[in-house]
Amino acid sequence: MSSEAPSESGTTPDPPVGPLFRNRPFLALWSATGIQLTINSAIQFVLLIWVLEQTGSPFASTLLVICLAAPPVATGAIAGVLLDRFDKRKILIAAVIIRAGLTALLLLADNVSVGAVYAVAFGTALVGQFAVPAGAAALPRFVARQQLLSANSAFQFTTTSTQLIGLVVLAPIMLKVIGFDASYVLSSAALALSAVLLAMLPAIKPFERTPHRVSEDVGQIRAAFAVIIRDIRSTGDLVWRDRLTALALIQLISGVMLLFMFAVLVPQFVEEVLSREPEDAVFVFWPTGFGALLALVFVPRLGRHVRVITMASVGLAVITVIVTVFGVLDFLRASGSTQDWLLAATLIMAFPLGLAYAMVNAPAQTLLQERAPPEMRGRLFSTQMMLANAVSMLALLLVGGVSDAAGVRQGLFLLGGGLFVITLASLWLGRQGPTHPPPELSAD
Repeated sequence: MSSEAPSESGTTPDPPVGPLFRNRPFLALWSATGIQLTINSAIQFVLLIWVLEQTGSPFASTLLVICLAAPPVATGAIAGVLLDRFDKRKILIAAVIIRAGLTALLLLADNVSVGAVYAVAFGTALVGQFAVPAGAAALPRFVARQQLLSANSAFQFTTTSTQLIGLVVLAPIMLKVIGFDASYVLSSAALALSAVLLAMLPAIKPFERTPHRVSEDVGQIRAAFAVIIRDIRSTGDLVWRDRLTALALIQLISGVMLLFMFAVLVPQFVEEVLSREPEDAVFVFWPTGFGALLALVFVPRLGRHVRVITMASVGLAVITVIVTVFGVLDFLRASGSTQDWLLAATLIMAFPLGLAYAMVNAPAQTLLQERAPPEMRGRLFSTQMMLANAVSMLALLLVGGVSDAAGVRQGLFLLGGGLFVITLASLWLGRQGPTHPPPELSAD
């Protein structure tokens, strides 16, 4: 079912979630995404631990995370143009098959060098640059506009729960029971299974676009490059002229940045502040996942009464406070507080952190899907991923460098200050005012 009707960007009335799971295309995309996210979260954590074991350097783990963040920065815009011009079903299937092959390649890479593992991680992220925005852009083709918030909440629920399962259940099994090589084989097989589910999707052909098309003649490189530049410019024009689209991008970018930052800072926090092993981070911060799951159950209902842009802004504000409190916990440790008290405080604060994070991503993605013209969704989500990873890389180098040099407390305070600025910008862009459809873009 298509969902191309115009929409309001304020309060979003949503029907129950149940009918979504009787929608076969939605169910196939949702199931395949759940499998991939479970495997991705587990294998990425396994690789982080492998790099730490091989090098003994937290900065080496930062480099691994940068390898995962870098490809979208270089290829995001071009990938978005291609997504809007080809069958997204074929792109999703091809991407997961390639990722399965790359994961199996880790069997060789981890016996060669840390650099080889970096290269495989980079390749996996490069393929993901096509898969992630393709799935986000395809979702509105399968569900009605009135169900978008419920659909995105279901996906965010799946994202959080599967990542939690991958980290808390699957990753420990991989690390402590079956070992690295068997983990790569298991992960590759599971990714191949998700490709079978994606094959059940109907074709997702691109919208007709005039007057320009990318030529099928590979010799016309100059003409194709001109079209790419024009399409990128049109995406920038939409963001520049529509403050709600800009707001949704800022909020989604912030969510991605936080995931990368937590991947680096949380193990260091657990080791320095709580005096535990870095791999225990998944057990210490399990309330974050539980909080996010609980919040996503109520986000669709809350969306009937609260503007989605307000929900996301409140979520950012809460995250800002909690990140700053974690920095204060390190200050208290230095002042002589007991480890048991610090652990209890961390567990308590981890729960609302998950609640707040869930209140950012699903509403912001819904707003972006509502504001984006159908023929531009692929480019817009790919641009969002490109910008998110660019910002994350800069934040990793800055905050990670400060954290390595001066301690996790300074890194957390710096991150909290950046989030405070982002929250102010989010509140300003989402200030009360009449909502309206996104501006029409020039065809030239």
